[in-house]
Amino acid sequence: MSVHTSRDFERWNHNVHSVCGRFETRPSWHDASFVGEIERIDLGGLEIADISTNAMAINRQRGNSGRADDRYYFLVMQREGMMAIDQGDREFMLYPGDMALLDSAQAFEMKPQGLIRQLSVHLCRDMVDPLLPVAARRFGKLEKESPTGHLLQGILQQIANGELGSAHQNHYGSALQNALIALLPPAFHDEQLLEPGRPLRRLAEKIISESLPNAPTPTELAAKLNVSVRKLYRQFEIDGDSICRYIQRQRLERSARELADTGNQALPITTIAYKWGFTDSAHFSRVFKHCYGMSPRAYRAAALSRQLAGQAHLHG
Repeated sequence: MSVHTSRDFERWNHNVHSVCGRFETRPSWHDASFVGEIERIDLGGLEIADISTNAMAINRQRGNSGRADDRYYFLVMQREGMMAIDQGDREFMLYPGDMALLDSAQAFEMKPQGLIRQLSVHLCRDMVDPLLPVAARRFGKLEKESPTGHLLQGILQQIANGELGSAHQNHYGSALQNALIALLPPAFHDEQLLEPGRPLRRLAEKIISESLPNAPTPTELAAKLNVSVRKLYRQFEIDGDSICRYIQRQRLERSARELADTGNQALPITTIAYKWGFTDSAHFSRVFKHCYGMSPRAYRAAALSRQLAGQAHLHG
């Protein structure tokens, strides 16, 4: 279901409530074409939601684990796009392929960064609690690089691809649910938290880093992050910085790495400047010297001198 009218938006909210429970959606304020699609999948009694949306935020209010509405843990896998999960005192990002366990009885906010697609497996609380150790965590990002993480991700990917779509027997759904739950405890890790209040800056830096030398403009970057340009500027102004200065520092850093390469395949200084987005070699030389205290030519000479000194030390 794609949403384009207020009536359709109400229908989206109704469908989300019926499939996932008490979630409240805030549409993207800068995009008149809100997108919301949700499909319910039943695998032998195991309920799954396949969700696509470009909402600004989707909120879950704190509930009660004894209420019917809070009877699930949501095991989610990010299929496309990026999304932040905000618990108030902690926040972490989900990138394509990432997984997390979310407790429906806790308050949290999901903040898509543009259009996202996500798979959500609804694990029954009455089955999760007895199988997980008392001290086990029940909310957070899951490690996907560990052996158990690979297994967990593999099962979720099969569900997402529809490879398990023909299994409708109830005993199959229970067995699949038990298998997923058993893989949860060793898949938790503690490297999920971003600096409180600064995930937007971290995400902006990641997008810039991955797009160099063709960094997006502030307007393009704000659109990718689903925020206003002003809000994006403020993330850098907090540190007395700016988006343009940050991008220039990253270009200079990449240039410095290549200038330090004194091997046979080393590129000419002008080529390096153009490669990392400096169209004027004189300007490149000025800003490089301002940043590193020496010209690009002197920087390369110093790198060569250090290399020769190191070789002499080894042979001495």
